[in-house]
Amino acid sequence: MNDVAAKRVQNVEEYVFARLNKKSKDVEHSTGRNILDLGAGSPDIPPSQIYRDKLAELIKAPDAHLYPGYGAIPEFSEALRHWYQQRFNVTLADGQLLPLNGAKDGVVHLPLALFDLGDEVLIPDPGYPAFDVPAQLVGAKVVPYQLSPKFKLDLKEIEKKLTTHSKAIWVNFPSNPTGQVEDVDELVKLVDFAKMHKLLILYDNAYSEITFDGYIAPSILQVKGSEDLAVEIGSFSKMYSFAGYRIGWIAGNKEVIKALAKIKSQFDSGLSLPLQRLAAYALNNDDVSWHRKTIKEYQGRRNVIAAHLQKLGLSFVLPKGALYIWAKLPDNVKSSENYCMELLKKKQIMMTPGSAYGKNGEGYVRACICSDIKNIKEYFR
Repeated sequence: MNDVAAKRVQNVEEYVFARLNKKSKDVEHSTGRNILDLGAGSPDIPPSQIYRDKLAELIKAPDAHLYPGYGAIPEFSEALRHWYQQRFNVTLADGQLLPLNGAKDGVVHLPLALFDLGDEVLIPDPGYPAFDVPAQLVGAKVVPYQLSPKFKLDLKEIEKKLTTHSKAIWVNFPSNPTGQVEDVDELVKLVDFAKMHKLLILYDNAYSEITFDGYIAPSILQVKGSEDLAVEIGSFSKMYSFAGYRIGWIAGNKEVIKALAKIKSQFDSGLSLPLQRLAAYALNNDDVSWHRKTIKEYQGRRNVIAAHLQKLGLSFVLPKGALYIWAKLPDNVKSSENYCMELLKKKQIMMTPGSAYGKNGEGYVRACICSDIKNIKEYFR
């Protein structure tokens, strides 16, 4: 049978990490050596034992097997509201939050909820790949916008990309892939800019609780008036190392969340009751000791990996947030993908080519700090 796949699928490349994972398996097979995986950003530090024990308890609840419904159960809603109040001094009203099956659930389904054929959505370049393809699949036009030389927002550059069809802008700080951060004053400027140009702000704040060197990440919802045009996506994957449990949320503008909830009601049956209850428990019972140890471990890995990257001739600024070092390749290297493939073959070290994150990512690589590095010296010899 010819052309089984829909035309929209035929033009879509395989997700970059799925492709890199296959190549790393091939190298492991041919060399007989395990890969030092500094590629995919999957938190490897186990969750607090407190939360694992709680999940074991919750899974035994008499109603744990039932459909959860399509919105937040009261425990989840109340806990997230309380956390926003304590963490950001933000009050969430009714209809301003929705649980997600992981943050990516919100990222990939928002285009279905928001964009019509011909609508334009601005995405950062370099930026998270999942901002791109889902929008294209619904017929929206993706418009990459350039960041400043330090990979921060440059509103003058963004303004040049706007047309009468511009509807929304994706923003992500602390950033994947660059690790760059912004302060609340810059977010105030962003909200003012979006109001002026009638843009929705889709703010990916998945790494808000993974920060270093005294930096504390803000929420876009701290900005006065942001609820009129912004939503924020959060992730328990990074906050509590719940990556495999698939728990996230979206908060902010009621109309955006209402539209997303309608789409999600067609695609899934909600976030399971044990996982919503686990999320609520974690938000209400923060294991401060575990979180401090986790941040200390990530920061220590960051520093060790950075020292070894310098030996390869890479240059970078140590990130204050997220789980990545965004490193510039030597000027004589022309292809970030070729560089990464050669490094994989010769040293069995996996990093992600910057070109995977957009045209402006060429010339860079992303090294993840959430991998076991106890034998790192053996790989960088």
